[in-house]
Amino acid sequence: MHCCYKCPNILSKLKKHFAELEASQERMKELTASMDKIVETLQEGHSQLSKSSEKTNKRLNLVFEEQHHSKRDRDCLDQDLNKLFNVYHNLKPQPQGHVMDNPYHQDDIKPDVILMNKARSPLQYHKFV
Repeated sequence: MHCCYKCPNILSKLKKHFAELEASQERMKELTASMDKIVETLQEGHSQLSKSSEKTNKRLNLVFEEQHHSKRDRDCLDQDLNKLFNVYHNLKPQPQGHVMDNPYHQDDIKPDVILMNKARSPLQYHKFV
């Protein structure tokens, strides 16, 4: 008889624990589904970020190439201007005879030398002339 009094009590406790277990299993299923959605969203975000990163890297590479070509073009232009500047100076009349007797020495050549010293480059020289 002693056992019979405890059995209904134990059965009700077991039913209560099983109900709690089923509820927690349902909650675990919901959490698992939620976690799966989060993982899927993270994977999509990672994929989009990778694509965006690739596009950005391609754009940066294009910009660097353009800068490299631009620098090379500027260097070529500087060389061409230096050559033209040298040709220009070679074509100018050169002083002959005594320094004081030559009008080019006082009026033309000396200011050019001064301007070149101020200019520091053929490109800047044209600003002063």
